[in-house]
Amino acid sequence: MENVFKRSVLGVAVAAAAMASMSANAYEIGQNNDFSVEVYGVAAISIVNYDITENGADTATGYDYENESRIGFRAGKEMFDNVEVFMQVESGYVGEDGTGGTLGNRDTFLGLKGDWGKVRFGRMLTPMYEVIDWPYANPGLGASWDWGGDVKYNRDRHGDMARYDSPSFGGFTFNLATGRGDKAVEGNNWFGGAAHYTFAEMITLHAAFETESDRQLEEAKAATDGSWSYKPNGDQDKWTPGEAAKDAVMADTFGYLVGFEASLPAGFGLAGAYKAGESKVQNGDKSEQASYAVIGQYWNGPWGFKLGYTANLESETAGVKQNDEDSIISGQLMYVKNGFVPYIRVAQRDLKAANDKGKIDETDIFVVRVGLEYGF
Repeated sequence: MENVFKRSVLGVAVAAAAMASMSANAYEIGQNNDFSVEVYGVAAISIVNYDITENGADTATGYDYENESRIGFRAGKEMFDNVEVFMQVESGYVGEDGTGGTLGNRDTFLGLKGDWGKVRFGRMLTPMYEVIDWPYANPGLGASWDWGGDVKYNRDRHGDMARYDSPSFGGFTFNLATGRGDKAVEGNNWFGGAAHYTFAEMITLHAAFETESDRQLEEAKAATDGSWSYKPNGDQDKWTPGEAAKDAVMADTFGYLVGFEASLPAGFGLAGAYKAGESKVQNGDKSEQASYAVIGQYWNGPWGFKLGYTANLESETAGVKQNDEDSIISGQLMYVKNGFVPYIRVAQRDLKAANDKGKIDETDIFVVRVGLEYGF
């Protein structure tokens, strides 16, 4: 189940403390029919305080409750010998008012599986983003590592996808997937894959890639008429020109990732990854950016601690550096008791991004989060 949906703090504790899997914890329902039907989920709530400084000035300080609770359903039944039909429907996070908790918001698919592997159709994580998100985004590195880059060269959780996951071949597995990027854009298709190899029962190597054609960065804009502003007496004062018609901005993208996980003696662990990619605007410039993440962890019985650092290196467009590097350092203390995982996380985010005036905004965010999760 760990490869099916996005991991959270609970996923760390489950893996590190060797707890039962989410599948084992799920409850069976519908016992009056011959389908295997399960309900599973995560109850997760945290209170988080953001202390924000933008361009050297304090702009916002305050706290928020973030509700990441979600629920899902799984079912399956053998159709032929060595061919089982299975499905999953998973909600999104409840969020502030429940609007994000729509069923199907997270991994939702129909598939076939056997000892030959499994193939799925629907909404899922792409093979590359699955590795980006786990194990390298935790604890609290996602605002830079996951989605904070200035050059977009991969999807994350996406619909209109067909995906194949192989069985294990002596510790080696692979994933392949393809689909539409934006179904409203002709020719916008993507393809990606990942490979994983575990050896010595303590080290796992990861590699992944993703490529996309005709990705729409900006929509086409129609021409607009100009207009006059008027003085109080009705005289025309100033003419504002209309906007000229603009074609959609389309790009071809490519990205890759290499990384490792290592379970070390005495409860220690280490993981690290490097990813890079490019976005080539059709009939225009090419932008490139690289990132890396390093995470260390230590477990002593039910207590766990993780420390992570990630950085987006300065991007380049047509060979010109863009002064937009950013980084996050984050630490998290966890405790596992009867399936409950209380935790506290402290992070410093140093972020840069271009604003709508073409200038760089520098934002420093000090984050303190206290939460509790429980998987069922």
